[in-house]
Amino acid sequence: MARRQGLWRQWVVACVVGVMVFSGLASAVFSTADPGSVAWAGTQVDEDESYLEDPFAEKEITVADPLQPINRAFFHFNDKLYFWVLKPLATVYKTFIPTGVRLCVRNVFDNVLGPVRIANNLFQLKFQRSGVELARFALNSTLGAAGMFDPAEKEFGLKPYDEDFGQTLGHYGVGNGIFFMWPVFGPSTLRDTVGIAGDYLLDPLSYLPWRDYGIVEGTKAVNRTSLTIGQYEDFKASALDPYLSMRDAYVNYRHRQVQR
Repeated sequence: MARRQGLWRQWVVACVVGVMVFSGLASAVFSTADPGSVAWAGTQVDEDESYLEDPFAEKEITVADPLQPINRAFFHFNDKLYFWVLKPLATVYKTFIPTGVRLCVRNVFDNVLGPVRIANNLFQLKFQRSGVELARFALNSTLGAAGMFDPAEKEFGLKPYDEDFGQTLGHYGVGNGIFFMWPVFGPSTLRDTVGIAGDYLLDPLSYLPWRDYGIVEGTKAVNRTSLTIGQYEDFKASALDPYLSMRDAYVNYRHRQVQR
């Protein structure tokens, strides 16, 4: 019985982690939208529709979605998991933990992923950026109190260069493949799914025992969600078809990341 309870707790933690990926990425994508524009099915269209007339406007990236019926079912599952599990946990957490502390916790987790950014900038032959990320990791891990603060940018002007293995594959011309809406883990493509596996090997936290890793990732998920509550809700309220909006926004967001 104790073992079953332990497995059940681990499964819940894994669900929390995955929904964070699902909700957090959507929040990041849609929080960058221009307030003066209207979102329809994930496409930003100016209210005067001048976008449609501009021959130099950025083209929308599309992706094959042959598994759409299954993907929609998983989208619905993830949506319920967010509202029934992750959001309530994050709301309680937010009530008792001050914003400043939660920001420091987020910074620590972001700093731990320094090796992922260092390696992927190096894989793309972006040597200067890899060096900047190495310097950021060293400065923030020491002067920044294990990454709680960011003296690398504030004091030395070293801005981050976020790169992951999915972007590395895209940099070398690997296409998206088909779209997946993974249960628990959220939106992805075939390329980015492979990329997640690659980044896992570079993540120092992945070498913790599974139980400890699940607790750490669960804490990360709840903490980050506590800082973005309301963004996913606003996205759903403004989208005619939330599934299509998230799919298209994800693919175009990742395309911009690869191109920068």
